[in-house]
Amino acid sequence: MKNLSVLSVAFLCASMATAAENSIYTGTFFDDSGAYFGPDCEKDGSQSTGAYYTGDYTSPFKTFLGKTDEDIQNKLDELWNHYFGGQNDKTVYYEDNDGGYIVDINNNDIRSEGMSYGMMIAVQTNHKEQFGKLWNWAKKHMWSNPATGGSGYFAWQANRDGSVRDWGNAPDGEIYFMMALLFAANRWDDANYMKDAQSILKACWKGNGQSLYSEQSFIATFQPSDGNNTWGDASYSLPAFVDLFSRWSDTNTDKWKKATKATRDHIYNSANPQSGLCSDYSNFDGTPHYAFSDNSTKYAFDAIRCPMNYGMDSYLFGVDMERQTKIAKVITDFFEKDGYRHGHFNWDGTNGYGDFTIGQAGANAVATYALLEEEGYKDLVKKVLQKAWDSKPIVGSQRYYDGLVHYLAMLHLTGNFKIWKKKPEIEKKTAEGEYNGVSYENDTTFHAFESCKLYEVAVTAKKAAPGPDTSLVDPDAIANALNFNTDIKIRAHANSIFIENAPAGSRFTVSDLNGRVLVKSRTQSAMHEVRIENRGMLLVIVGNRAYKVVK
Repeated sequence: MKNLSVLSVAFLCASMATAAENSIYTGTFFDDSGAYFGPDCEKDGSQSTGAYYTGDYTSPFKTFLGKTDEDIQNKLDELWNHYFGGQNDKTVYYEDNDGGYIVDINNNDIRSEGMSYGMMIAVQTNHKEQFGKLWNWAKKHMWSNPATGGSGYFAWQANRDGSVRDWGNAPDGEIYFMMALLFAANRWDDANYMKDAQSILKACWKGNGQSLYSEQSFIATFQPSDGNNTWGDASYSLPAFVDLFSRWSDTNTDKWKKATKATRDHIYNSANPQSGLCSDYSNFDGTPHYAFSDNSTKYAFDAIRCPMNYGMDSYLFGVDMERQTKIAKVITDFFEKDGYRHGHFNWDGTNGYGDFTIGQAGANAVATYALLEEEGYKDLVKKVLQKAWDSKPIVGSQRYYDGLVHYLAMLHLTGNFKIWKKKPEIEKKTAEGEYNGVSYENDTTFHAFESCKLYEVAVTAKKAAPGPDTSLVDPDAIANALNFNTDIKIRAHANSIFIENAPAGSRFTVSDLNGRVLVKSRTQSAMHEVRIENRGMLLVIVGNRAYKVVK
């Protein structure tokens, strides 16, 4: 094979690339059924770094552990089959004539927390049938429907026969129910789910002490009832969800906007500055609140979810990164120092007892989303991610809570917890030869998000112009081409380029657009990291395919 010019090589099935500096995002923004999870803008056209704005849900299991799409799908299948597959010592999901329900095995009851978790897992994994059954059961047995004079809240505890043990509510249930219903309405284009979600959203604000969120602090209460509505639970502070409520609710949007800021403040203030731990119950200023038992002022059970809550906010929105990175560092360092031996502590991290659980392994790993750009934490982040990946689904009576927290965390960490949005209008655009700095050898069509609009871009190939001297381009990198998987992806991230889904041992070359070879080697795994300091437009040649990326 004769030497090719740099530009000619770039025409070899070049991949779509994202040029961050001009806010053009290209890629796959729809699922197989056409549901949208792609980029978006604020009303003023501004964007932050989170997936809400970019549509990028790249898994750190890929970038740090080298896991492939196949590895990740196998892991997700394992989790679904374990917890929803019907095996007596594994499943938490059961069905009856009224639908489906999630059982707290150890306590033999059904909780609003577990039902809403099950619905969130079902919508994110596209299990529409199970989602519908769970919602049917919750509506019939647990919801105090405002359409018939009810509060709009859910009984936090019920029996398997559908009878209610306690009509008091636990706000984490309502919050996950609302978010799951909004995602389902958008993903599956279901008006009834949207109607139910809006009904609960409206019921959260009553103008008095019965509101789910304090009308004074705008933070989720422990329970909207006298005596329990002047304090909260840090693990009920889910800033990414509240942010979406402020955008998608038909009512009380001003209050939801205030709650978004208050929720981000609350979860940050609830993290102890020495340990990074939250307490199970907390005052609205973040300090521990005593109620019911000594566990209330400790990091014991509820509080293990806090790092997952701010970790998801960091990658979904990325608007509070400085504070979230700070507390993520503290809690990650704390558990490393403890050696992952204990699962419960005083708020300041003293008096560790009990075992470290898979729920904690998962939730703590989600917090590392805030540390992915921190050079001094690369090895520790990898270690924490590996613990989450290696955690085995729980068999036996304790599988409900820690098992589902870990499952939710794995959806985040595998890039499978997406913000499902209403499908935007798509405009058409044409280009000749190249788009966004990438040249195309063949006619091709793809989606691009540019200037806060979604386009279907049709690129018509044009013949390559003569290029510069190719004497510095290594011909071995493009000779003897392999029959590569068409799912090869090249991504630039911080000081690295990642070559994904190429067979181990594949030859690759990284050069600048003047033909100067910067790196030449072979991939070591299906997720190969190339450390490179150079910035700007670079050309990556893998076998007979060439890709332009922007660093």
